[in-house]
Amino acid sequence: MSKQLAAVVMVLVAGSLQACSCGTQTNTRFPKIEVLDELGNSRSNVDFGQVQVNVTGTQAVRIRNGGAAVLTLNGVTFSNAHFGLGTTAPVSIAVGEEFQLPLTFTPTTPDLRETGTATIACDDPATPTVALNVAGTGVTAVATVVPAALAFGEVYVTETKAITVSLTNSGSNDLVVSDAHFTGTPASVTADLSTLVKTLKAGESASAVVTFAPTTADALGGSLDIVLPAELGTKSLALTGQGIQALPRLCVKWDDSPQEQCTDQAVTFLPVVAGSLCDGRLYPADGGASPCIGLDGGAAPYQRAGRLYFRNDGNTPVTYTLQFQSQVGTSCDGGSSIDWEFANAPGLPDGGTQASWMEGNVKVPASTMDPKPWETAPVALTYLARSGCREDAADQARVLWTRQGEPSGSSRPPQTLIVNLTGQSLLPRGVPQDITMMGTVPLTAEFYGAGNAGDAPLQARTVSLWQAEYLLDGGRGNVPYELCDSTSTGDCRFFNWAPDGGDPALRLPLTLAGTPNASVPTRVAMGRLEFGPAPDGGVSPQLNRQYFVFAVVDTSDPYLPQVISRISGVAR
Repeated sequence: MSKQLAAVVMVLVAGSLQACSCGTQTNTRFPKIEVLDELGNSRSNVDFGQVQVNVTGTQAVRIRNGGAAVLTLNGVTFSNAHFGLGTTAPVSIAVGEEFQLPLTFTPTTPDLRETGTATIACDDPATPTVALNVAGTGVTAVATVVPAALAFGEVYVTETKAITVSLTNSGSNDLVVSDAHFTGTPASVTADLSTLVKTLKAGESASAVVTFAPTTADALGGSLDIVLPAELGTKSLALTGQGIQALPRLCVKWDDSPQEQCTDQAVTFLPVVAGSLCDGRLYPADGGASPCIGLDGGAAPYQRAGRLYFRNDGNTPVTYTLQFQSQVGTSCDGGSSIDWEFANAPGLPDGGTQASWMEGNVKVPASTMDPKPWETAPVALTYLARSGCREDAADQARVLWTRQGEPSGSSRPPQTLIVNLTGQSLLPRGVPQDITMMGTVPLTAEFYGAGNAGDAPLQARTVSLWQAEYLLDGGRGNVPYELCDSTSTGDCRFFNWAPDGGDPALRLPLTLAGTPNASVPTRVAMGRLEFGPAPDGGVSPQLNRQYFVFAVVDTSDPYLPQVISRISGVAR
């Protein structure tokens, strides 16, 4: 053997000795990566399908460790930035175990198919990397709402305005509407919003009708909220509007009263009573402290003044006309004059004494920027009690407010407001007070002679006794009235009237106060009356025969200045 061959043999023998072990033999174990589909077959593609733009979609990739050692996934790299890893690396997979590796796709462009490669790096010495083809398409579900806000503008109270809300899916995938509701809106806003809650296919629309029917003149707020998928959020449509209403009132305020009297939408007819005043024709004012010739203690005035005006208590203008009408009724003067004066009413060149006037098409306010209260300039009104005859009740005045259409053709209430102005003349009314004296003569009684059935004081000035034989001759009237005096014969002889009977309280003239009830006249004793033998002691009244005289009371009653009461006496 040559020296070279021997050297080679020595090297081989030495290497063989180094590879051998004098103890137990060692076998090396390795991990093995397997990328599988749901059926357990090898997988090389991941398709995300359609994913909402700007929303992250996830696909789980099944990774199994088919080796004999722990498999470590060191990371995943992507050739397209729209794809990514949904967990952190490294990830360890035990022998025979599986791991669902989450891959993500976040598209940013609608209707564009994105592709790329996802490369998985691991510690499998046989397959250190595995490449997967990834793909996906970005899609959109676009909620388009028309109109963008619900602006109702001005809507008159009790009227309605409706707006149709339309929701359209303008995107390329389904749009799920999970809810629709109002937030912060009053009960005057109504709608059936269930028609919006549905899944809309691409291009499909849904609608709802929203109605605003204000019951008060208030501003409308709140929103209509349409709840969409989380990635789209909630569509909120602001609701704006204003309930408007003109609240017209026709008002009267007396100068001597702090209270005003007004019509409104509930009370459209308003009776305004000036009260009972001293009649100016009968009791001319003399400048003194006590009107009605001093018989009422100064409590009743001759006239009453006030103001008539139109007011709008709403928040929108109203147009109206005013018309005055005198209501003379059965006035005994035929309506030639009235008891009301309107000193500065429009269209009254004669200072307010004519029987009618009209003011047309006036808008209150001219501008809603005008300061409140919105009122017209007042018309000065005065009631002066001036009767023309006994039965001439105070003339009435009626003011008609007529609403003009706004907008044209509308019939918003109230259409007409009416103020009826009335007053009353204080008048006395003398009525007889008959007396029958019966019994053993001589008889004595308080003498009244007249009562007052009117509402103004009545003054009894003088009283005298008269006789009339015609009552005894069958009513033929052959014997006229005769004043009883010391020379009288006939029935006068048996009656004697003492003006005060020694009592100053019975001394004429006397005042009979007015009465609030004409059926219960007031009475005041005016003296004392005696029935018995004649003053000369001669003739006495016959028993059971009725004797008559008449008391004539001169009063302040202008329409019946003399009140005649019958006085009878019977001796028993």
